[in-house]
Amino acid sequence: MNAAPGWYDAGTPGRVRWWDGTQWTAHEADAPAAVAASAPSVGPTSATSAGPLPGWYVTPAGPARWWDGTKWTALRTKKDGSHGADWANTEQPAFAWAIGAIFAGLGAVQLSLGLSAPSASFGGFPTLLLAMLWFAIAIQTSAVLRIPAPTSAPLVLDVFRPLPGEQEGAGAGWYPISGTTSRWWTGARWSYYTHTRFGIRPTFHAPQARAALRWLGIGVFALAAIALAIGVFFIIVGVNNPADYTSSVIGWVTAVGSVIFALLGVVVLAMTNHQTRLLFPPSDPPRI
Repeated sequence: MNAAPGWYDAGTPGRVRWWDGTQWTAHEADAPAAVAASAPSVGPTSATSAGPLPGWYVTPAGPARWWDGTKWTALRTKKDGSHGADWANTEQPAFAWAIGAIFAGLGAVQLSLGLSAPSASFGGFPTLLLAMLWFAIAIQTSAVLRIPAPTSAPLVLDVFRPLPGEQEGAGAGWYPISGTTSRWWTGARWSYYTHTRFGIRPTFHAPQARAALRWLGIGVFALAAIALAIGVFFIIVGVNNPADYTSSVIGWVTAVGSVIFALLGVVVLAMTNHQTRLLFPPSDPPRI
């Protein structure tokens, strides 16, 4: 058989196995519903009837995008052929909608209090901007999920390899790099593919993801500093004029918002360190 490397029905109902281009490997995975429902057919010749299995596919928009077997992901190729990720994405768009709604509500309260004060304040705008960012993430992710499922064969190019399942020596397999994440080791080198509870994910976008998280952290801390300055200003105004309750309320609400921003910045920095360890292949081989 001379079929291209890929996921194929190997004859076990509900399961697929990786064909590395010359032989079957030991790596198996749950088949998508379309595969599980189809009649068993052994060998790579069944690829056309197996359905869209995990792999790189050309989308109607043009660039190749990673399909995890059930849905499109944010990982794609750029016009120049390099790898990248959508500017905003999340594995759980519902979570992004919820976070955006929370910040929108907090920002609306801050803004309404500020506009009702004797000296108008627009301290709620940073919070509203953060809400808009989360809504944009949810919208972008939802748009990707609406792309029709692939119907063509997956792309097998050197730039995507080694693909998960390819073997180049003894000891090939998935090895844990954290409590919930494993990375494919070919027997000779680490691949740029990890396996998480969300499925198999490429990590070619690691440098861009790390830079984006760092800039996001800087931006969040900047918003926290601005909110704190505004909050302190209105607290001082309220202290100097005890009858001005509105300024005191605005000050304390904005100050609390600055603390929330600061905590969010700490979370982003922690995520940056964690994602760096997960997205970049280790420098040492696994302990076999």
